[in-house]
Amino acid sequence: MPRGLLILPWVAALAAAQPASAQVLAQAVPVKYDLTVTPGEILTREIVLSNQGNETVVVRLRYSDWQVSAEGAVSLAAAGSTPNSLAGHVRFEPQSISLPPGEEGRVLLTMSLPADGPATRYGVVLSEVRPAVFPRNRLGPRAIAELGTTIYLSRIPADRIRAEFTALVAAPLGGDSMAVSARVRNAGERHLYVTGEMALADSSGVTVRSAALGTGVVLPGTERAFTWTCAPALAPGRYRLTATLDTGEAELLVGERWIQWPLAPTTPKLAERLQH
Repeated sequence: MPRGLLILPWVAALAAAQPASAQVLAQAVPVKYDLTVTPGEILTREIVLSNQGNETVVVRLRYSDWQVSAEGAVSLAAAGSTPNSLAGHVRFEPQSISLPPGEEGRVLLTMSLPADGPATRYGVVLSEVRPAVFPRNRLGPRAIAELGTTIYLSRIPADRIRAEFTALVAAPLGGDSMAVSARVRNAGERHLYVTGEMALADSSGVTVRSAALGTGVVLPGTERAFTWTCAPALAPGRYRLTATLDTGEAELLVGERWIQWPLAPTTPKLAERLQH
């Protein structure tokens, strides 16, 4: 299981510069449940919470919907507000727990996927961790961490994902920098993960720059951009961009295009979208 102390993007860090004794150091394991289920089946799993700090903390749990933009920005949403919500289908006990220093607590998750509606649903169980006692003589805000366990439930097997490469776009960002964006559409009913790399080669085929892409999720029926920002300091000329993406399918997705450097100016709105 992946482990992390403050799990992005589900961290709300409200702590300013404070003495170590006022900080929160906690962990929620796992950070993700990704399950193929039979509709109506009742599943039980656990979240293990641990206090790795030196003060007692209180953990309060809540469910939230979430969504991700085409540029990969993740945001929380009110429970039940999204079409693929798991609101009402994920329960947890206890909903609040006190953890002394060095102690662990276990939360029981009960989950199910309805037979009707979307074939894949998702949400996140958030664990808000804060000190149980805050000394009166301590200045500044209380340290708070919000850890997350993302949940995906799908009745579609993982080997039935459908990814499509839709575009490979390059835009100048000023100076010697450019943003290269590979866009992937999820044409299936199950979420999928994309990783891979981008490369820039000269007209003779020699790679002059390359970079690995971080792993990102593409939700069912949506399109996602995976962007590489680079400053290649190229001589004027013709170059070939290649994006090689692994979606978990038997064959890699490969996109290719030629560019002329320096790039022609583009609209500020497009450049801003690619940069973010």
